[in-house]
Amino acid sequence: MAFHLRDFTEMYPTTFYGSKVDEDPQEFLDEVYKALYVIRVTLSEKAELASYQLKDVAQTWYVQWRDNRLLRGGLVTWVIFKAAFLDRFFPREMSEEKVMEFINLRQGGKSIHGYSLEFVKFCKYAPSLVSDPRDQMSHFVTGVPEDLQEE
Repeated sequence: MAFHLRDFTEMYPTTFYGSKVDEDPQEFLDEVYKALYVIRVTLSEKAELASYQLKDVAQTWYVQWRDNRLLRGGLVTWVIFKAAFLDRFFPREMSEEKVMEFINLRQGGKSIHGYSLEFVKFCKYAPSLVSDPRDQMSHFVTGVPEDLQEE
């Protein structure tokens, strides 16, 4: 595990505090998972290594959650960690807000390229709305002004 920890920390993964207003819990998980994927660790090692990047409120939550889970038995895997983490730091209201931002996303004054980048960024919050390429295209076009759609 020490070998993996060294490899992981050398990639300078992002940290999550759980107390900062502008933190994005999904973004944290995505960035950490990217680093974990590269070093090829097991699902339980992924969860343990990710926990090293939790600080402040998030670290306190994790220790309490992990200890309580260990009392009940059961290995902490990435899937279990991710679900518990999102449940705590990305509650349904926040998730629904991101989905609504995606649904209401419009090109506005942005270039098509800028709109496209923002669209891709928000897709991760509403995967069920864009799982099919046709649905994805339909949602993308909805945000583009009609005069551009005809070109």
